Amino acid sequence: MAILEQIPFLKRMLEMGYTVALVILISGIVGLVLAYPVKLLWNFVFGAILTINVLQAWALNVLMGILFGNKASNGRK
Repeated sequence: MAILEQIPFLKRMLEMGYTVALVILISGIVGLVLAYPVKLLWNFVFGAILTINVLQAWALNVLMGILFGNKASNGRK
């Protein structure tokens, strides 16, 4: 990869891409781990009506984050 030493901007962009990919991967893993208790709670409460799997619980977490997340704007909390 001799070209990366000749073009520092390209090297920096490649490093930034690796960092972004790592952050996305770690966020996904943490999201799946945190979705497991949601799955257990949902299946305990609504198990007789409808059961969900971990991916559905993960999607439920994302949806609730969008709908009920922190709506702070302009520096106000």
